Amino acid sequence: MNYQLNLREVTYALSEALDYVGIDDTMHGKRVAFMAAEIAKKLGWSDSEINDIIMIGMLHDCGVSSTDVHLHLVNELDWNDSYKHCERGAKLLENVQIFSHYSQTILYHHTHWDEFPNEIDDDTKRNANLIYLVDRVDALRVQLGDTTEQERHSIFAMIEKYTGSMFSPELVEAFLVCSAADSFWFYMDQEALNGYFDVWMKNGLSDEYSFELLKNIAMMFAGVVDAKSTFTTEHSYGVASVGVYIARLYGLSERQQEIVLLAALLHDLGKLRVADAILQKEGPLNDDERQKMNRHGFDSHMILRKIKGFDEIAKIASLHHEHMDATGYPYHLSANEIPIEARVLAVADIFQALIQDRPYRNGMLAAEALAILQSMGYENKIDTTIVSVVTEHLEQCYDRARNGLELY
Repeated sequence: MNYQLNLREVTYALSEALDYVGIDDTMHGKRVAFMAAEIAKKLGWSDSEINDIIMIGMLHDCGVSSTDVHLHLVNELDWNDSYKHCERGAKLLENVQIFSHYSQTILYHHTHWDEFPNEIDDDTKRNANLIYLVDRVDALRVQLGDTTEQERHSIFAMIEKYTGSMFSPELVEAFLVCSAADSFWFYMDQEALNGYFDVWMKNGLSDEYSFELLKNIAMMFAGVVDAKSTFTTEHSYGVASVGVYIARLYGLSERQQEIVLLAALLHDLGKLRVADAILQKEGPLNDDERQKMNRHGFDSHMILRKIKGFDEIAKIASLHHEHMDATGYPYHLSANEIPIEARVLAVADIFQALIQDRPYRNGMLAAEALAILQSMGYENKIDTTIVSVVTEHLEQCYDRARNGLELY
């Protein structure tokens, strides 16, 4: 089936997920996109080129899942392993048709101006270096704190120091002109940036996109989430595979099956806001850590609701920890308030987590995991009719949850 969507809204919403990796600093991608766009305008780029550089700016850190890596990015001007997230981001984008032409720019967005391979075309080199320039400007801005006139001059001095080596002289000159205006820095505030991109999104056209394309976008971001922790590697794919299988056996419509699959791939987006140390903790979480963990479904909803046409997917994705007896989180919904798609997703999520290997334990056998599902059903935590589907098709559900087979 097709979905009517504004691609700019999709990109903006997904940039929110990427920015969540910063936890307390959640506007980095949008600041990079804003600065790049303003410099591109100053240089007289076409509207389509400006739109592309905004998209690239928002997606440039799609290879970053770890809060530890994010700290390197914002606290150091340059560092040895910066190429790793560039390679990962480029690989993720290659698999999504509408974003694949950005992959080379993302691959080289930490490459020094004087170190580009000869075979790289001029547009890619220019775009990649522009993202690198403003990305480093934002890193310096974060390090220095409030951008008073003194701090701005420190940023200018550092950028000028590396003009011709790290950064293109033409791009640096345009940056210095743009950043001379106070308004350039005022736009770094969250409220101002949101207003800036509200206009950009409203000027974007809605179009019909296939479910297959949406699935590829969702798979890309599932890959970002799953890479955040060795605990969650391949988790979203496994949940999506077994979830859509259960939905089909349960007799849900094609549209409902698609919603289950997309919501499953995107259900843990909010975990990007959870610190690595919490996700990787082997022992029990304390009260503060548990509260931060328990809001991830809510944060997934906050990200996805920004996309017109994604309302239902956003809602279902956020409900995967709700319980039939209203003891779940984050909304404490009762059984009659939990849609069937969310009930399917909840069972799929629990089952996959139980059978998946973790660094501190081996995954359970199918029968062991099923016993826990049946116990939770008996306690009115999850829907017993959905558990019955797993019971009747246990081997197939296990294979799908374990191996992420056939995502549709």
